[in-house]
Amino acid sequence: MRAGLVSLDCASFGVEFRLAADSDALLASMRECAPFGTLIRAVSCGEVRGFTLSNAKGGNGYRLEAADEVVAEGAEMQPALDQFARDLMVHVANHAPDRVFVHAGVVGWQGHAVMLPGSSFAGKTTLVAELIRTGAAYYSDEYAVLDEHGRVHPYARELQIREPGKAVQRSVAAEDLNGSVGIEPLAVSQVVFTEYVEGGCWRPEPVSAGMAVLEMMRHAIPVRRTPARVMATLAKIMATATAVRSERGEASEAVRSLLATVSAVSSGRSA
Repeated sequence: MRAGLVSLDCASFGVEFRLAADSDALLASMRECAPFGTLIRAVSCGEVRGFTLSNAKGGNGYRLEAADEVVAEGAEMQPALDQFARDLMVHVANHAPDRVFVHAGVVGWQGHAVMLPGSSFAGKTTLVAELIRTGAAYYSDEYAVLDEHGRVHPYARELQIREPGKAVQRSVAAEDLNGSVGIEPLAVSQVVFTEYVEGGCWRPEPVSAGMAVLEMMRHAIPVRRTPARVMATLAKIMATATAVRSERGEASEAVRSLLATVSAVSSGRSA
């Protein structure tokens, strides 16, 4: 590590990495952007992937390096921090030894998980927020973190809610929505593929288990490194879960029908 840098050795989901910066303030900003649940290691991690944020030459801007390669440089700090957060999350998701990460919102409902796979700007967070207001337990607005049995674990960072028509996000805690945060891992009972469409209407149609697995694989981060493991994990979900697909309009209008669908499926399964 270069002289003059301060550093932290960290671990997240079993993946070790090192954060470094040329000031305590920059290092603290990096720490805030690390994946939810990141722990600081008391003992050095040894040779691990490192991320360094520093002032550019002449003090005019910021430079982000990953494994000693410059990956972002510019006048403002926030774009560098955003790039760092994305790169580190992908690194952790790709190398977590016993977890599969899927881009998805997740809530708990009646003792089971409802999983909402989707890309950014599909409306996942807006729908998750409305589900929380309705009484669902918050698990994630960005990643479904799955173990080898297909159970989903909490990734309960604060929700990142976009203002209407804007890319800017604000952090909102589940408690601010009068909701609760899930604690225990849950089996997934329903996978819901949905996306906001202006004027859309919730009309769910069934999706086969095989098609659901293939669709979820599109949103799984480690699929290129460990495709067999990812497919096996998603197949375990669909061994007992059902899947539906529908466009939706406003979240408040879709939630009641969505939860009624989930409750009906759960009742049919237990009957």
